[in-house]
Amino acid sequence: MPTEHDDVAQLVEKLIRTKRLTYSQYQTLSKMVLADGTVDEQERQQINRLFDAIQAGAVRIFD
Repeated sequence: MPTEHDDVAQLVEKLIRTKRLTYSQYQTLSKMVLADGTVDEQERQQINRLFDAIQAGAVRIFD
């Protein structure tokens, strides 16, 4: 059975693969990460992967 961590990792992987992040996807990711009220180390690593990709220009942000 997939866990919340798996869902976050899959979404981040999809965003990096498609090289784009929409506001709607950002909202979905935020809700998934904050669903339990905390951000654990695994979620933090996934968020950092996405931010690194954005900063490097590998993922673009769209409205």
